[in-house]
Amino acid sequence: MSEHSTRPGYAPYVIIWAWLIALLAGGTFVSTLPVGKTGVVLLILGIALIKTLLVGMFYMHLKSERSVPLWGVVLFPFLLVGAVVLLIAPAIFLFA
Repeated sequence: MSEHSTRPGYAPYVIIWAWLIALLAGGTFVSTLPVGKTGVVLLILGIALIKTLLVGMFYMHLKSERSVPLWGVVLFPFLLVGAVVLLIAPAIFLFA
């Protein structure tokens, strides 16, 4: 008798890898879109955020983690970066 494995296989990882490659290509060609510099930067940051979430959720297996403190550790740097951007943004517009 052969035993069946309970492991899901590699298909989800290949699909996520394909999405990451597509997002990499999309982020590379964002600068060719007819939007301003601010729009390009926001699109590139948005694509980078999506790629970060995909890697964290699937390759680092945070999707199955149900611990709230772990998500706090993951989200805290984003909150810090957001706070720094909000604090620095007025100075950028004043001195630009």
